[in-house]
Amino acid sequence: MISATRAVVLNHLRYGESSIIAQMYTERFGRQSVLVKGVYSRKSPYRAAFFQPLHIVETTLHHRDNRRIQRISDIQMLYPFRDILFHPAKNSIALFIAEILSKTLKEEESNHALFGFLLQTIQTLDLLETGIANFHLIFLLHYTRYLGFYPHLEEFPVSDASMLSQLLDLSFEHPDKLCFNHHQRNSFTEFLLSYYALHVDNFGKIRSFPVLQHVFS
Repeated sequence: MISATRAVVLNHLRYGESSIIAQMYTERFGRQSVLVKGVYSRKSPYRAAFFQPLHIVETTLHHRDNRRIQRISDIQMLYPFRDILFHPAKNSIALFIAEILSKTLKEEESNHALFGFLLQTIQTLDLLETGIANFHLIFLLHYTRYLGFYPHLEEFPVSDASMLSQLLDLSFEHPDKLCFNHHQRNSFTEFLLSYYALHVDNFGKIRSFPVLQHVFS
């Protein structure tokens, strides 16, 4: 079945001399592995820049349910970033979010609410002017709604519950209203990552987190 679908790029790995295998979260088919041939050849119709983490694209997917790796015949950038690629803090957050998504997005089926949430997350981060250092905390919390383990205050120690209560009332558009210092931010990020690890199989270590810590130190 040949279908056009919007997608969020999660990551990609080089395959052979000039091709890649990209991990994408698509609007129509959920998470998909996609083989893109000849990306690094001079005559390729595809640009490697299209497959950077969190890029929003539209692709024509040759999809088969019984095929582990899909193929594409076209890809277009839907939302060229204004700021993420050139802003060190935003770029670090984008890589962090992409790694979280890579570890948690597993279903190969459509979820329009989740896809809409991801579009809102990425576009808001790109346009955000203030409170950037808190953005990943708000993402980690709100994303749990779609994973099925949204936390409740009574589940946590008093100190963590107090910080959580501040997050619960915040939207992506107002991260500057969160009054965390550097130590509190790192501590609560570690706490939320531990919370994820309790609910997600093989969650493991988030390699991009130390970079995020350094950027906001």
